[in-house]
Amino acid sequence: MIDTLTSLRLFFALMVYASHICMINEEAFSAHIFKEGYVGVSFFFILSGFIIAHNYTTKLSNGSCSKKDFWVARFARIYPLHLLTLAIALIVGGTFVATQPISWAHLFTSATLTNAYIPRSDFFFALNSPAWSLCCEQLFYALFPFALPIIKSPKRLAWIAVAAIFVVLIGGSMTPDGYIKGIWYTNPIMRLPDFVVGVLLWHGYQRIKERKMSRCMASIMEISTILLFTIFYIYAEGVPKPYRYSFYYWLPMTAIILTFSLQKGVISKLLRARIFIIGGEISYGIYLTQILIINVLATRVAHQPGAVGATIVLAAIIAASYLSYRFFEKPMNKLIKKHL
Repeated sequence: MIDTLTSLRLFFALMVYASHICMINEEAFSAHIFKEGYVGVSFFFILSGFIIAHNYTTKLSNGSCSKKDFWVARFARIYPLHLLTLAIALIVGGTFVATQPISWAHLFTSATLTNAYIPRSDFFFALNSPAWSLCCEQLFYALFPFALPIIKSPKRLAWIAVAAIFVVLIGGSMTPDGYIKGIWYTNPIMRLPDFVVGVLLWHGYQRIKERKMSRCMASIMEISTILLFTIFYIYAEGVPKPYRYSFYYWLPMTAIILTFSLQKGVISKLLRARIFIIGGEISYGIYLTQILIINVLATRVAHQPGAVGATIVLAAIIAASYLSYRFFEKPMNKLIKKHL
């Protein structure tokens, strides 16, 4: 386990929350700095490629982990909370888009995590909206064991990433506005390059992880990567959305993941505190429950100042996520692995 990367999950999950708090108070949270928080999802895709490669490439290659074991572990990780929040969404609502009649097609594609392949917001944002990203993760997990020959070759991965940039540059410029989100943001095939970049990043980590580095130099690198990401974040508003949804953030995000994976700087020392690690462990719950809890509490905190209302809702999300992690996610994970 790389503790710093686990902790970073908390902060990027909070960025995603920042992009949703306009549902609590649109006037108070309409600024770019809040809306751009959706890039936290891109971070999770890249980090997923890094972590899956780190944990499973060798095990799958030498046979110590079978394809079945890998898929069962991934199923046990994402499906229990997904199905629980999907059921709750049927009761309290959890969609970004205007209320739509829920058909059996919406329910089936949402339950099986295939809805994000359909470039219509009433499908990819149906029921519990954030779950669209799980469709992407499911594709990544399905392909990973079969793609080991490519995964072991940094050159092939690099060419895939370069080809993806050209596809987005050409295709993004020709995509009508109404289809940009459905094609370049939520479509699992178009998000696959993020995962590839994460795997490529793992190869870089393998080469430099043993190199000696002073605490001072590591700290400078950590601060520099945060500043780099902040610059990209602040000046993103003028960048076309297809590029922001894809390769625009690759440089700062890979710099952050690679630098903090070394765990040698002063910020890494802070991130290894238990409270941040726990926050990272419950980040999946923070991500999947936030829209549900916003829907339940938004009208109840509407009379509060924007920051106060957002803080109350966030506290409820964190509490629910912690309880979910301890008393539902972990037990279900063990149960599924035991029986499958």
